[in-house]
Amino acid sequence: MSRRHQISVANAVIDLESVLEELRQSPEGLSPHDLGDLLELNRAEIKSLTGTLNRLASLGLLRRHGQEFVIAQQQRALIGVIRQRRRKTIHFIPDDAAVRKLGRMRVELEEVGGAFDGDRVIASVSRPNAQNERDARVEMIVKRGVLRIIGRLHFGLRGWRDAWVESLDEKFLHDIDLTTTEGKELNDGHIVIVEITSYPGFQRHPQGHIVEALGANSDEMGMDINIVIHKHDLPHIFPDEVLAEAKSYNETVSEADCAGRRDFRNVPTVTIDGETARDFDDAISLRKLDNGNFELGVHIADVSHYVRVGTALDHEARLRGTSVYFPERAIPMLPERLSNGICSLNPNVDRLTMTALMEVDARGRVVNYELCESVIRSAERMTYTNVNKVLQGEDEALTARYAPQLGLFKKMEELARILIKMRNERGAIDFNLPEAVFNFDDEGRIAGIHKADRNIAHRLIEEFMLLANETVAGHFARLAMPAVYRIHEDPDPQRVIEFAELAHSFGYGFPFSEVTSHDYQVLSQELSGKPEEKVLAYAMLRSLQRARYAASIKGDAGHFGLASATYTHFTSPIRRYPDLLVHRTLRGMLKRGAQTSATVSFKGQPPLAFADLQVMAEESSERERAADAAEHEIDDWRKAKFMNERIGEEYDGTIINVKDFGFYVELDDVFIEGLVAVQTLIDDFYRYDERIHALVGRAGKRFHLGDRVRVRVDKVNVDRHLVDFSLIGHQGKARVMPSSKPAQHKPRYGKRKR
Repeated sequence: MSRRHQISVANAVIDLESVLEELRQSPEGLSPHDLGDLLELNRAEIKSLTGTLNRLASLGLLRRHGQEFVIAQQQRALIGVIRQRRRKTIHFIPDDAAVRKLGRMRVELEEVGGAFDGDRVIASVSRPNAQNERDARVEMIVKRGVLRIIGRLHFGLRGWRDAWVESLDEKFLHDIDLTTTEGKELNDGHIVIVEITSYPGFQRHPQGHIVEALGANSDEMGMDINIVIHKHDLPHIFPDEVLAEAKSYNETVSEADCAGRRDFRNVPTVTIDGETARDFDDAISLRKLDNGNFELGVHIADVSHYVRVGTALDHEARLRGTSVYFPERAIPMLPERLSNGICSLNPNVDRLTMTALMEVDARGRVVNYELCESVIRSAERMTYTNVNKVLQGEDEALTARYAPQLGLFKKMEELARILIKMRNERGAIDFNLPEAVFNFDDEGRIAGIHKADRNIAHRLIEEFMLLANETVAGHFARLAMPAVYRIHEDPDPQRVIEFAELAHSFGYGFPFSEVTSHDYQVLSQELSGKPEEKVLAYAMLRSLQRARYAASIKGDAGHFGLASATYTHFTSPIRRYPDLLVHRTLRGMLKRGAQTSATVSFKGQPPLAFADLQVMAEESSERERAADAAEHEIDDWRKAKFMNERIGEEYDGTIINVKDFGFYVELDDVFIEGLVAVQTLIDDFYRYDERIHALVGRAGKRFHLGDRVRVRVDKVNVDRHLVDFSLIGHQGKARVMPSSKPAQHKPRYGKRKR
């Protein structure tokens, strides 16, 4: 640990938070002795405190006037929390909400200064660079968080300790010495959770104590999911008061519940979801009007009727932020009594809903809309597979069974294709990148991994949900209503340049600046069906920002990928907390009559305070990132387990990413990727050429993105979810190569008509 961090650790008896709070309460300033009297410190502690205060003054957090210290008005350093999802994915989250709005601050691994996830720190922050990004550097640890690490217990002589835990968490790659003789009743290899009590230092291992034993080993059925749940701090057990509150609701909708609601129970509606889905957020109704337009009804489960502000259910839903989905298990945001019961739009039962009723013309424009509280009775629970078979006429028995709904499905397809055309003309991006689907045998082992299908049934539901989300967002924005929006900012300029150079190396034109979603869309269409489509589609995705939640009054941040001026999430309140917030905002507006496209103004207090929405939007984004990381880790873990049983087997694949340490290959037969490390390429010495995104040998041999190769599975690290290949054959691929002259970053590369 560096010297600049020793103050806070060595003098942990001094509560720095209390010191700063006393200074905030005394704008005239306090001396070390004043603070010593207030905090009841002894002489040695006051002396230590003086050094700490001087250090804070040098960082710019405090100012010194003679013997007294005051909080600096213009602070060069900030107080906040370290958030670490992966070893090298570290961010500093400042306490100041106004500063947080300016964007996340990345902390490089070498600048984290001994801090770990959850620690409160003082950090210096750089000025924004050309891409408006800022870096943070940890200067002092204010207070350690509660750090719990999941790992594998080991016994045996190791220095003067005879028991330790091997960390399975990549953000804390240290062996942890146990501080007591606990764990003696467990076997070597047992999976445990350890709470850190002493942090690593120079030639010193961290120490901890076991707080929970999870299982005998990591190969136990479901143990991988348990490990990931704890690694990513996912709440997964509902408190008794939450379950009791959920149980207090009736399992059926009464007529009193329906009072004052628009009644759609006699309107044909259906739900369309995946085969394994159990919580049904949305139902669809559709009819043709006499003027030739469509009347589309998107009916969404009225979760806000049951989950009220400030209740135990609300607190738990906010804490979870989102449901998390693993291959054979889900962690719901709400108890099953609600998520699969009274809130779920199950067939042939009355359910309370919030409805977006939209009149859509032949060009896909919403010309009128009404938003209302409603009640429906879904006629059918359909699956994407069956709807697609009915639409394609692939199954006579299914077509006969769903004959009453066939006309509805045909109209849905007609409208969906209109909306797809409208979005294409607008410039929306559709990468169509597949997801992994795991096949399990009768004993629960992975039998295979394939790419998920995406058919017209998926597309029509996607299009209808997008339209409803845009309509609700537009309603909020037009009436200047504080609300939570789903925003997707313009791509980072440097990443655009890097991707444009990559596209150029494949012979495609792409703007180096002033890029629009239409540019991405056009290139995506040019790539369709080409061998390099997958490679460049992944690269395009990496060049884009990550979508997030943000509170706004004007709602004008927009969504780059959808080419949408304003967008929100309205359609999944059973599984996403931001959607529940949107429903609460909408309900408050409906109570005051602001419900149609004819509404010109809104009078009165906003249903939810803007400051509260800002905090909850940020929380929701953080929980979404944690859920995504957990879902991806389970996928990677399962893939590693699958490949661990196939050591020595050979596969054909495509190079999808090239780095200075090697290249990644995605296999054809199974939806898995692995690394061919550069040190295993023993026929030559290879260097990474960033300009052409290739490994280049001294003899001229090159490994490019998109090259076809044959590889052998060499080794697998299941704990780290890493698959290593060795090269067997290299087919390569002819391509258009750029000139040796460096590319000029001109405003546009290959202008095209709009």
